[in-house]
Amino acid sequence: MKTLIFIGGATACGKSTLATNLTSLIPNSIKYRRYQGFFDLAAERGIPKEEIFEKVTSTEVDDWFVNVCSSSEVVVSDVHYAVQMARNEGDSNPNVDIYQNYVSTISDSLLQKLAANDIRVIALFLSCSPEQCLYRAVSRYNENKKSVRNISIEDATFENKAEEQVWHNIIETGLVEGVKLDSELFSVTQLTDQCLEYLQNPQEKTLKKVK
Repeated sequence: MKTLIFIGGATACGKSTLATNLTSLIPNSIKYRRYQGFFDLAAERGIPKEEIFEKVTSTEVDDWFVNVCSSSEVVVSDVHYAVQMARNEGDSNPNVDIYQNYVSTISDSLLQKLAANDIRVIALFLSCSPEQCLYRAVSRYNENKKSVRNISIEDATFENKAEEQVWHNIIETGLVEGVKLDSELFSVTQLTDQCLEYLQNPQEKTLKKVK
């Protein structure tokens, strides 16, 4: 059975780092985000960058993503489970209303298509306090000037709650396996070990905490 591992959570909780680490250790695995499908489809069709979101639909991207998952043994995909539509991915905007609604980036339709193609889906949620997430984001900006998405503890708190709520909603569909890990308590190496242990022992719904 092919496997898709979503790794989600708030900004700077460690999603990309864990995804990269897992991909390097899982044989025949690739790292691929659903969002990348917009750009890959546009490139295939010769669509200019400024017209991508007008000429490529979410349904087409879902189908593309399912095909990627069907063609690979294991796909590791770091993701924001919830986003604010007015806020560009990864960009900060001090004028954005932090209380605007969050929407899910993973539709029931996508999950049903994955299930229909016999793809096992594991949805990881990386738990990390808003204070720690914001601290990491600011530190990351100071190191490499990567944009700071959240502008305050309140902003980070709102995002964190929205991410976890949407993750719970995804689990409740019954189409995915849900696993929650603490990226504040454990190192990337420890989190990776916990993920690998779960993959080898799927019956163990509660992961052992690596000391």
